[in-house]
Amino acid sequence: MAMKPANAKQKQWMSDIAEFIQEVGLDGLYGHEFKGRYDFQLHHVLGRSAKHNKVAIGHEFIIPVPFELHDVSSNDPDNVTHYKNAFVKRFGTQSSIFQILISCMGQWGYDTPSIEIYNAIMDTGK
Repeated sequence: MAMKPANAKQKQWMSDIAEFIQEVGLDGLYGHEFKGRYDFQLHHVLGRSAKHNKVAIGHEFIIPVPFELHDVSSNDPDNVTHYKNAFVKRFGTQSSIFQILISCMGQWGYDTPSIEIYNAIMDTGK
């Protein structure tokens, strides 16, 4: 499947996630051991071109992940890129992390993906 480039709204969503994490950090998503940490990479959970139930979610189903838990050069035993099951066992599903992210960002006044996209993401079970 060919990758569809992000549109302006999707690019703003990625920028907003980055801005939000720079404000509040990662500890609300990954626990107290990440308190005061702001180094992360954006993880496209199902890939940039993902669809679920005919709804495009690839550029919205994004979570910020601590560097060592995402970067391909990291061999951390809980790295989501290399060891997805271990990551999920330790931190919960990626959709549950997304749900917390959406809730917090909404409370801070950020625009979040539409309810149709949100429901499609929550339905993935990932």
